[in-house]
Amino acid sequence: MRRKLSKRWKVAAVLGGLALLAPVAAWLALTYEPGYYRAMVPLALSPEQIDKRSRRFVAQSLQLHNDICNEPTWEAVFSDEEVNAWLADDLVTHFADQLPPEVSEPRILFESGRVVLAFRLDRGLLSPVVTVVARPRIPADNTVELTLEKIRAGILPVPADQVLDRLIERGQAYGVDADWRKVDGYPVMRLRYTPSLSREDVRLDDVDVRSGQIRLAGRSDRARGAFLRPTLPSRRILQSTFPRETFQTAPAGTVSSRRGILIRRTSPTS
Repeated sequence: MRRKLSKRWKVAAVLGGLALLAPVAAWLALTYEPGYYRAMVPLALSPEQIDKRSRRFVAQSLQLHNDICNEPTWEAVFSDEEVNAWLADDLVTHFADQLPPEVSEPRILFESGRVVLAFRLDRGLLSPVVTVVARPRIPADNTVELTLEKIRAGILPVPADQVLDRLIERGQAYGVDADWRKVDGYPVMRLRYTPSLSREDVRLDDVDVRSGQIRLAGRSDRARGAFLRPTLPSRRILQSTFPRETFQTAPAGTVSSRRGILIRRTSPTS
């Protein structure tokens, strides 16, 4: 009888311990912060260094925009250091309202063939780091497919619909046609940007992700006439619009008119 009671107490003690440890383990799992998350924006960087990298990202983005408008083919390479500097600097300062209110401190990491997106998700008492690992590819013009290999909050897996439905909602608000489905057991998110009538010639052809950087390449079909370089008028048109004037010597004391300006000629004084 005593042995039976002793076993029952032991089982009860184990179960009680597990009941106490389970919430603690769940809390630790959710609050786990991947080592690379903080390394995306090194704490050793000064505000001046972050600002310099952020400005470089902005300058490259503007150059890409100009190339799309003026060149038949275009490409650009961005490093994750520059992107993260912009996310930590300009995004927080000027575009914080573009993020969902529960999302903060987004970071990007470029690996070979993969993009790692990490951000904090405010859930009241907890703010776990959500990590999304995706492999991008271009199946058609202006279409990007992201095969999501991993979605985690801390070290715990997160159902795809809890993240993707929210991302699709935000994307549609910015004119991106988005949906997702499962392929070979992985959620695949499809993003398609539908250009406006004035920009339908722009095509994204390639997304190449390497360690530390991403390369975007595409073309602008100039035959459609959406983007034409400005041309100066010919010499003949300029001369017809602004005819060359002839200058004649007017006698002293007379008044001549040229283009509405009166000029009085006077004789020289002795």
